[in-house]
Amino acid sequence: MSGSASQDIFEIGAASDRGSVREFNEDYYGVFEPETEELMASRGVLTVVSDGMGGHFSGGAASRTAVDALGEVYFEDSQGDALNALSWAFKEANRRVFEKVGEGRKGLAGTTCTAVALFGDRVHIAHAGDSRAYLVRDGAMHQLTRDHSVVGELVRQGMLDNDEARSHPHRNIITRAVGLRDEIDIDICRDIRIEEGDIVLLCSDGLFSMIAEDEIAEIASGAPPEDACERLVKRAKEEGGTDNITVIIAKRL
Repeated sequence: MSGSASQDIFEIGAASDRGSVREFNEDYYGVFEPETEELMASRGVLTVVSDGMGGHFSGGAASRTAVDALGEVYFEDSQGDALNALSWAFKEANRRVFEKVGEGRKGLAGTTCTAVALFGDRVHIAHAGDSRAYLVRDGAMHQLTRDHSVVGELVRQGMLDNDEARSHPHRNIITRAVGLRDEIDIDICRDIRIEEGDIVLLCSDGLFSMIAEDEIAEIASGAPPEDACERLVKRAKEEGGTDNITVIIAKRL
């Protein structure tokens, strides 16, 4: 895992913690910067957050396997469309988690996975599970991903509001994830426009289940990315820290 990174367009920080209750950290993240200008132009910088499922051994292995696979496969070729490369990387990550961690058995191991490819004035997102990507603009928080969970569906149906969802007893029941089955269905968002001063924030549910979105936006906007990530982890732990906590912040310079 890379702790922090920066380049000419984005300043990036990250932090991950096991929280105040869990014995192990089953989250994993990656910040991948390509080594050549050609790859930077065609693939951008890849940021990934994963939250492993299935217990401390398989959950941790699943999240790490998924992130490592995405960072490897996405940058294998500079040709072609970046979203096609991202989709292919997710399929390969799913295959590796399903076969290597889950031993080819359905439901044995899995991980949420949210990946954002950062370009100068836009981002692409690919996503499965309930880890989230947000856009923070002028202090306001906008969720860019859709939670693939039982509670997420209840929110979309208008049966729960966001505050109720944060504490719902079924909030951890995931309907899509990397590695649970031999095939994967992912959400893809293309060409989300990014302006100067915008913040792209990725996180596992250990953050947004502990802290309200308006506070997350305030902290993310009020400090450099690395400091803001550390402050968000600290606040989540102060509010109970019942799950692993991972956050990446990329600020458009």
